[in-house]
Amino acid sequence: MNCSKCGTLLKENAKFCPGCGSQVTQIQSNPGSCTNCGTTLISGAKFCPGCGKPIQPKPSNTCQKCNNPLVPGAKFCAFCGTPSVMASINCTRCNNPLKPGTKFCGVCGAPTNSITMNTCRTCGQPLSPNTKFCGKCGTPV
Repeated sequence: MNCSKCGTLLKENAKFCPGCGSQVTQIQSNPGSCTNCGTTLISGAKFCPGCGKPIQPKPSNTCQKCNNPLVPGAKFCAFCGTPSVMASINCTRCNNPLKPGTKFCGVCGAPTNSITMNTCRTCGQPLSPNTKFCGKCGTPV
């Protein structure tokens, strides 16, 4: 396991990082193995150390605004009311969820300028494909 702050390799059951001195607060679980080549994955890595294939992050089921859990299938966050359609915009190359406004995919590096996102003409709210009405102001799309 590596330190989450400086990346120094930690000894098993370490309470403090020998590199930066920060307290080790949680033990990270084994991230598994690469689906392409079988190499054991390093926790926090974005690419497989064996074959270089991008590691797909687990889908996030949390609100983009308040980080509270989203109810599966819900169109709005139950805590703050933010539309959950914002998480439905994915990279066209690797299908990684993208946040509005990003210029490059954080997983595969593909430019996002080819990804078109509909927005409401009245309030500017991002809209998912096939949306018929804006979830924020109700304007027909």
